[in-house]
Amino acid sequence: MDNPSAELETYRTLRLGMAAGGLLLGLALIGFIGLPDVPVPASVSATYYSPIQNTFVGTLICVGLALVAVKARPGWENNLLDAAGVLIPVVALVPTPIPDASCVPAGRDCVPLQLTQAVELNVTAYWFLGLIALSYLWIRRWRAGRAHPWGGSTTGGLGSLTGLWLLLTVAFFAFRPTFMQFAHYTSAISFFVILVVVVFINARNTSPDEALLDKPAGWYRGWYFSIVVAMIVFVVAGVAAFAITGRQNYVITATSQPFPVIFWVEVILLTLFVVYWALQTVELWNHTIPPDATVT
Repeated sequence: MDNPSAELETYRTLRLGMAAGGLLLGLALIGFIGLPDVPVPASVSATYYSPIQNTFVGTLICVGLALVAVKARPGWENNLLDAAGVLIPVVALVPTPIPDASCVPAGRDCVPLQLTQAVELNVTAYWFLGLIALSYLWIRRWRAGRAHPWGGSTTGGLGSLTGLWLLLTVAFFAFRPTFMQFAHYTSAISFFVILVVVVFINARNTSPDEALLDKPAGWYRGWYFSIVVAMIVFVVAGVAAFAITGRQNYVITATSQPFPVIFWVEVILLTLFVVYWALQTVELWNHTIPPDATVT
């Protein structure tokens, strides 16, 4: 396609921007752990407390926006990407708990007390943004009426996002201490589980047409299935490490060189998703939605 439309160019830019965000965070991580006398952090999320905090937070928020903006197959895939895009800013705005002198009880990991006000202000702003966005979407849904009715999957997706916002509302305003303690890793795990499902959907349904690489559907599906299996293995490994140890930032210290389990689990999961996203971008280079998709 020699003269792509503005719509297609915008779509390509969004998809490339997603990959660029992953690369930006990866380069920042390499630079950080390459500093003299700087140990590998306990988790990627722990870089919130490091010199690359701005890159970590900014990248996740931009990725969230892109996930919501990029349209996938109408139905489950698109709705799941929207949910992932809504969850990932929570991962950015609520830091992972760490050992700190302000933790109560002593010895328990927590969000340091000096950061609590900043987290609360940022999450409150995000909550209000969600309220505005959902109000706008429901008004659009109501105005469409019977003349231009929304499909069931679109309405269902909006209902799911509303439910997610209500869950955030209850957790943040009614159970603030619990929210501060668990919102980060709960959102992060949910985010990665959603990504696994999205990749699986594509592994089953992909049907490339006019892709940059002239490969059959089976070739793409093989790659996607391989990525799904690898992601499941590492999601389970991360959850198991937390369940067994009770630590969100588990580090094996039995050897002279501590091994940050969760950090490398997260790095591998992020790398797998970037590989998937880049491969799908190649597959869909000349399309704004998958060619086998139908609007519902």
